Amino acid sequence: MDDNRLFNNWKRALLISLHLPHRANTEVLSSLEELSSLAYTLGGEVAGQIIQARAQIHPAYFFGKGKLNEIKNFIQNESVDAVLVDNPLSPKQTQNLEEFLECEILDRTQVILKIFAKNARTSEAKLQIGLAQSEYLLPRLVGLWKHLDRERGGIGASRGTGEKQIEKDRQFLRDRITRLKGQLKRVEKERNTQKQRRSNCLQVSLIGYTNAGKSTIMNLLTNSSLLVEDRLFATLDSTTRLLDKDSRPKVLLSDTVGFISQLPHELVAAFRSTLVTVKDADLLLQIIDASDDIDEHLKTTSEVLSDLDASCIPIIKVFNKIDQVSATRLMMMEKLFPDAVFISVIKGENNGLEKTSTYVENLRNKILSFFDQRMKSMTIRLDYQHSQQLANIYEWSRVDNIDYQEEGILLTLTAVPNNLELLRHRLGANFTELN
Repeated sequence: MDDNRLFNNWKRALLISLHLPHRANTEVLSSLEELSSLAYTLGGEVAGQIIQARAQIHPAYFFGKGKLNEIKNFIQNESVDAVLVDNPLSPKQTQNLEEFLECEILDRTQVILKIFAKNARTSEAKLQIGLAQSEYLLPRLVGLWKHLDRERGGIGASRGTGEKQIEKDRQFLRDRITRLKGQLKRVEKERNTQKQRRSNCLQVSLIGYTNAGKSTIMNLLTNSSLLVEDRLFATLDSTTRLLDKDSRPKVLLSDTVGFISQLPHELVAAFRSTLVTVKDADLLLQIIDASDDIDEHLKTTSEVLSDLDASCIPIIKVFNKIDQVSATRLMMMEKLFPDAVFISVIKGENNGLEKTSTYVENLRNKILSFFDQRMKSMTIRLDYQHSQQLANIYEWSRVDNIDYQEEGILLTLTAVPNNLELLRHRLGANFTELN
């Protein structure tokens, strides 16, 4: 079976959306603009946009018949080879629309799946998108093989060739889903092993809307060279880097897949093992495009965090691209979000490199200050016969003072409370706590 049968290439697309009463006009327009960016990310050209205001969804065609005739005329006049629907469609609605419009139909979920498939680079990302695609395809097989039944013809046939092929494809996809889930479980075990090795480190995850600048900020904070593209969902994999090699305990930064409004359930489920880095974080850096729809981005991020059970994790909001907003808008945002960090990582303006360096250093200090404010100190005496434990002490805490006395080694340690507790457990009866 060809896994990409519902993900064929197209070049020129018409975007259509249904405006239901519960949706604001600005929300519909913003979502269509986002769909246009998704089409651009796939290398497609947008021929136009059509919106239908309707009280309810048409059960068979999603859109009303009158509007469908308008859409069909547009397709024929503008040489459109695909229609992108900015709403989720049922399998039957997709089939009916393709038959009526005589054109390939892709709903919002399918467009995003196609982008993920295009951008998947690591083996884990390919497994995740393969699972999401298979689960999406499984209920949409009906109708794909109708042409075989038409070619077969005849009278009294109990089962057509198309129906037999659908059963084969269903079994293929079920087996594939089972296999991919098993492979992802093994990947998750490996990730848990890595997490245990990093248990003495502080975890910071970068989150936010896709294309807000997370990877660029990650590169600048950690002197890395992660892929940066001006396209949606350029980053699909969770990548972890060290923030500052001299800080104790060590602080690790993880980049994550970007969020988007109406993020398909299949993708949230398939990428849950990657997004677990968000749930396990001690701190979240929420990167926000200051020049875009801030309220929508904050709402979407909040919804995804709630879905991941990560709403209680502390957040530092980072407004990026402030070079693209007016001084008045920037002043208003600074008043609305007094605890946020405002930066620009564009290097093209005069003294851009110097400005970017200052912004990044301020953000790095904000992160380290967040943990410093939550750290606790304790003084211990370690017997000389247990001096081999010094390696663990330096690994799990910052040693502010060390004094080799006759009674033993006197140390003043600073770390987050959790690390101090873990250190107490590891040292056991081999030390004396003095305060």
